[in-house]
Amino acid sequence: MTQRSLSSLVAVEGPSDIPFAPGYPIPKPMTLEYINQLEEKYGAATRRAAAAGFDFLEIHGAHGYLVHNFLSPLSNAREDKYGGSLENRFRFPLQIAKHVRAQWGEKKPLFFRLSATDWAEGPEKDESTGVWRQWGVEQSSMLSHRLASEANVDLIDVSSGGNWAAQKIKIGPAYQARPYSRADHRGKQAEQLLQDGKADVVFLAKELLRNVDFPLKAAEELGVAVKPANQYERAWTRMSRHH
Repeated sequence: MTQRSLSSLVAVEGPSDIPFAPGYPIPKPMTLEYINQLEEKYGAATRRAAAAGFDFLEIHGAHGYLVHNFLSPLSNAREDKYGGSLENRFRFPLQIAKHVRAQWGEKKPLFFRLSATDWAEGPEKDESTGVWRQWGVEQSSMLSHRLASEANVDLIDVSSGGNWAAQKIKIGPAYQARPYSRADHRGKQAEQLLQDGKADVVFLAKELLRNVDFPLKAAEELGVAVKPANQYERAWTRMSRHH
């Protein structure tokens, strides 16, 4: 089945009727009623996570998923209270975060993941008109402060991209830490980001899919001791030298 024929069969809803790229489904703009329903669905999911015994939650607001769609002017062309101005584009993510926090309670950690830039060509903001052209670092910083102050979000997990099919990303070591944030794949580079104050936490994603023992190898590289799983200990006896 081709992408174009698939698009006619998939029901997609979003902030606006802007497809990700040609051949992708054209979203149906979400009604205010459905937005309110989604807020409660986030709350219900939060209650299930609490009942299941999860230690922390992360709201995914990055990579072109729904929350990111509301944030970026590239994907949000609404003319109601959820689109247009910066305050309006912040509204849905802040509503979700505050509702999740209310259901989750104040004591357990709540994270929020965002893309710090859409990686679209041109500036984040047209300085001559004051119009925001794409999602970027300045708006991300403002949203982060609002999430912390209004929803008591404990940690902002910063990634980038995923909302603009024509994104042009300059890949390189620690490219998301210049100046965005929080990722790297080698022990010494990750540790240096922490020591230099460029990150408070380093998250591991695809590196752990490629290499499930990365934390052990990074610890060995850095000369620190960590505890392997019991059944792995005989394979990591070098760790004992660091005790």
